[in-house]
Amino acid sequence: MEILTKTRHNTHVKLFAATRKICVLTGLLTLLLISSIVMAQSNLDGTWKLDVSTLPTPQGPFIWVLQNGVYECKSCTPPILVKADGQDQLTPGQRYDTISVTVVDERTVREIEKKNGQIVSDETFTVSRDGSTATDEVAYWKTTMRRVAAAPPGSHALTGSWQFLKLENLSDTWLLITYKIEGDTIVMSRPTGQSYHASFDGTDAPYHGDPSITAVSVKRIDTHTIEEAHKFNGKVFRVVRTSVSADGRSLKISVREVGAGPTIELTASKQ
Repeated sequence: MEILTKTRHNTHVKLFAATRKICVLTGLLTLLLISSIVMAQSNLDGTWKLDVSTLPTPQGPFIWVLQNGVYECKSCTPPILVKADGQDQLTPGQRYDTISVTVVDERTVREIEKKNGQIVSDETFTVSRDGSTATDEVAYWKTTMRRVAAAPPGSHALTGSWQFLKLENLSDTWLLITYKIEGDTIVMSRPTGQSYHASFDGTDAPYHGDPSITAVSVKRIDTHTIEEAHKFNGKVFRVVRTSVSADGRSLKISVREVGAGPTIELTASKQ
């Protein structure tokens, strides 16, 4: 009986020791896994600069008609038809609320778009003296276009069809983006004023600095990838997936406009 009791005791001791080793090993593996996730995900931390060569170029053509005091953008979705009197006018269906079009002179037009009273875009179109090219200037870049269809007699020089030619004067302000992982949340900011502070649980968070985006939800796809859903009035219109390279020095960014064309692939480098 004594021998049997000792045998059971020794068996319990060995079983306890083995169980303890398994628990310790499991704990270590879990800790290492969590650490690897945090470390891999924190590779996103820092400031990144978009590679200009990967930026998409508009396929066009851009089609404008400016005649008899009326401005029409036929290539816009949906098309825009407003008076060219410099006054804010409603633009149903657009992600901004109003547009104002001002004829500065016979070769120059200024267009301002607003959302909730804030300026979303302030563009100046200028047509060359020979009418063969035109530029579209905003705060952070300038686009040059070439004419592919002539303007009808009596219309403004901007009238006609235009094809994208080149992108110039692209400011670093527009190219930079900064991420910071804070526990289960992520903070994004840009010099242009856009920012958000979101949880990785996929709940909506306010998106600041861009009136065309009212909310964003963010989730982890894997240890190197996050996905953002950009929303307007509760509806997702854009999905952005960002992946960190194995060496942590570059980003691959896929941008998909919901129901509108192919996915755009961008890259960015760590600064």
